[in-house]
Amino acid sequence: MQSLLRRLLQRSYVQVILGAIALLAVVALNGRPSVFTDTDDYYAQGRGAAHAVKPVVQAIVRPILHAWGADDDADYRAAAADEDHTSMAARSPYYGIFLYGTYRIGGLWLTATLPALACAFTLFALMRGLFGRPTPLAYLGVMVFVAAATTLPFFAGFAMPDVLAALGAAATVALALFWDGYSRAERFGLVGVILGSLWSHTSHILLEILLIVALVPLYWLTRVRLRDGALRLGLLLACIVSAIGSDMAYHQVVLMRTGEDLHRPPFLTARVLADGPGRLWLRQACQHANPYVLCAYKRDPLDNSDEILWADDPARGIFNASKIKTRILLDEEEKSFVIAAVTHYPVEQLAASLSNWWDQLNMVDLAEPLRDPGYYFTNVYWRDTSLPGLIPGGKACLKQPKLCRPQLNVITLWWWHRGVILASLAFLLWRLTRPDMVSALLSRDPAPPGGRRAFLAATALILYALLVNSAVTGILSGPFSRYNSRIIWLAPALAAMLLGAFGPGFDYKGLIARVKSRG
Repeated sequence: MQSLLRRLLQRSYVQVILGAIALLAVVALNGRPSVFTDTDDYYAQGRGAAHAVKPVVQAIVRPILHAWGADDDADYRAAAADEDHTSMAARSPYYGIFLYGTYRIGGLWLTATLPALACAFTLFALMRGLFGRPTPLAYLGVMVFVAAATTLPFFAGFAMPDVLAALGAAATVALALFWDGYSRAERFGLVGVILGSLWSHTSHILLEILLIVALVPLYWLTRVRLRDGALRLGLLLACIVSAIGSDMAYHQVVLMRTGEDLHRPPFLTARVLADGPGRLWLRQACQHANPYVLCAYKRDPLDNSDEILWADDPARGIFNASKIKTRILLDEEEKSFVIAAVTHYPVEQLAASLSNWWDQLNMVDLAEPLRDPGYYFTNVYWRDTSLPGLIPGGKACLKQPKLCRPQLNVITLWWWHRGVILASLAFLLWRLTRPDMVSALLSRDPAPPGGRRAFLAATALILYALLVNSAVTGILSGPFSRYNSRIIWLAPALAAMLLGAFGPGFDYKGLIARVKSRG
């Protein structure tokens, strides 16, 4: 029996499944997978997409159609009624399809299980690229640590695409640096993770582009062969093109089906207004004329981007408080307004953007994924949406609201996660400045596919991804806690890998010999 278990543990897929179980155990300990206000929009888009493809699916796979509840035509009619074409372009229909499909087949637990498996696989692949095939004990030790000490499990169990930002970055690092060390199946898996990330949110596309920009000098420094580097970069660029093309195709399908273009909320307008330069330019431009629809709101506070976009009170909000025609006009004038505001007040905008970036970097909070689900049952607006029905055990929660409350304390987790992050960054800084690492960095020899220089390259890229993620989200959208919390877990994960591999007694020469023996 022990021999059988030992052989099973040597199987990569068994280790990945156990790693996913470690993440899901924390989700179960907290009570259940969680939802967010935007989850309702993704679900509605997925439901609408299912309605659009119903005839095709019906002709091909009837059992799956039945599992999705295709015989519920009222559900599909509700989806069409829920479509808001003034904001649908801001969210991915493909994540919506994933959310809707997995929920209808297996509930929100299935929705959480697949990202947990993707997390476990991506970390396994990263460890495999860095150190050769990790021992089961080493890999599972890292997964247990990540599950117990980081924000990852809470985003794996969060019905939002946020966790895919970190997974896309980690998979890109693994594939770009360690291509030769993977089997064909592992390469396909990593490409699948990258595509899932890029197709799920447009901000992930920008993060991927900036990672590719950083890969060019890194390839030069590590003396990657031109042909190999070009092929890897070409593959990553093809993934980006596919994501952009899929988004354009979705717009065209909606246009053909409804005769209406899709629009997005004016996120950048709200950002420059809240930052200050937008308000200054609005009052200046609207002093003697009304060149913008926004001029009607020039006397409003306009100091909070969330309220500008989503408040229903016309005294505080603009987009959500306006009629459809006004929303479309706000979208159409966004580009000219933002360019003018930034051009007239560049120093002020630069200062505000850098401040937002810094604030975003310092935010680690699980208030959004760990919001009490009772809120969605009692709020006047959200109780009539799909969210109460999505929450596992929702009917019981209606009778006993305490049953739904998160079992883990947000404040305690805040202190715990910040302590782990600071300790991990300190350990990384200490270890990466040791003489052996410095000598590896200064070496002009080509980097081997394992060992110190490979770890230095991966660490540099991942830390760069953390900085870029905060820049993209903090500057363009605004500092919100979940944007940094969704990816910051990569730093403790790296520290755990480094501690296990480059700790006392690490056989560096033996690692290189094993890597070379694999051919």
